[in-house]
Amino acid sequence: MTEFSESSGASANVFRPYAEPVGRNSGALADLNPLDGLRRLNTSDVESLRVPVSLDMRSLADIELSMDELDTTQAALELAKFAGFRFLTTLVANPFNVAQTLLQVQHLPLAVREERTPDSDETPDPDDPAYYEYLRARHTGRTTRVVRATTDHSGYVDGRPGYELGALDSGKLSVVRKLIGHPTEGALSVFKGAFTQWTYDMLHLLLQPTLEGALNEALGVYDGSGDAVTGALTLVASVVAVGWALSPLELVRTRLVVQAASPIHRKYRGVIHTLRTVAREEGGLRSLYFSPFHLIPTLVKHTLDAVFRGLGANAINVITNVDAYEHPNMFACCELLWRTLSAVVMLPIDTVRTRLQAQPRYTQKEVEFRTCVPLARPYTGMANCLWRVVAEEGRGVKQMREKASNVGHYGLRGLYPGLSVQVMANFLVFGLGFIGADDDSAF
Repeated sequence: MTEFSESSGASANVFRPYAEPVGRNSGALADLNPLDGLRRLNTSDVESLRVPVSLDMRSLADIELSMDELDTTQAALELAKFAGFRFLTTLVANPFNVAQTLLQVQHLPLAVREERTPDSDETPDPDDPAYYEYLRARHTGRTTRVVRATTDHSGYVDGRPGYELGALDSGKLSVVRKLIGHPTEGALSVFKGAFTQWTYDMLHLLLQPTLEGALNEALGVYDGSGDAVTGALTLVASVVAVGWALSPLELVRTRLVVQAASPIHRKYRGVIHTLRTVAREEGGLRSLYFSPFHLIPTLVKHTLDAVFRGLGANAINVITNVDAYEHPNMFACCELLWRTLSAVVMLPIDTVRTRLQAQPRYTQKEVEFRTCVPLARPYTGMANCLWRVVAEEGRGVKQMREKASNVGHYGLRGLYPGLSVQVMANFLVFGLGFIGADDDSAF
């Protein structure tokens, strides 16, 4: 057995009794162990030798974040460009939209009657309903006070207020010319409600596809578990829901267009002011959203609008069994008929709804609402408005000038202001489609 010295036993490791101690200054033996140099390093030296893995990960994260910021910036720029282009197109189309709104809301018998010169010795025609009022006045001994007509800015005899236009014909260009030439309206009046219309369009474009996509995702239309009927129902539901949510903006736009532009007679000063004033005077936003006076026309209008605009191609395919790729010309003819049917059905609904929106329903009245065209007596609802337009405004301006009374003009003419322009636009789109098809076939 090997005997240990006291010195070796004192300095030896109890777990390694046969190992000889190696001094730190014995360079030859130290060089044989490559880890011996690491034992002499301090903590800071070891930290400096670590591989900067975390730095590399942070750099990669920064790169991904910068890419996300770039995508977000690019998307924001594209949205701003689209919004600007949409605003320009709204400004271009707004004069004709203003003319259409004024044609829809004007009470034509009242406008024509105010153009006539009153005559105290004139006896109404026996067929005129005003004849019975005349007989009743003679029987009771009462006489009506005759108000002499004044002259307007052109020198014509006129009994209407100075801020009102005359009786408007069915032509939109003539309405635009009257607006521009009127002393209290002017050229800026053709752009009334443009910002409100643009705001409504942008919000509708952002909200409706989002809601439709959420409904399709929830009902499994994207993964194939839903059918075509479910997709059509989600389209209609999203259009109706968003249209109902944004319906106060449509009312604001109608009020801004109809009101007199003169600063003396103007009641509403902008979108926010109009919403606040309407909410204060007409029962709040709850009345705008849930009152049957506004709710029923809104639901009817947006439901039919979704059917005619969003489901046209599917309806043509189901009803006529005409495929757009196999028979493009026949499909184009069916689209023309579908657009014409849409105008015939939608225009009366839109006319009635616009008249109801232009009519304030005061719970407390502060400032009188003066309009640039005369409005009818207050309607009680959608059906009442529809019947009174048929009974009072079924004739043209010339026939009403010959017999200016509030009733007795039965017809559908008053429900279709601007119908001829819409039909002509449909035929124009139809013709341009054929020209484009011929150019594609040439190549």
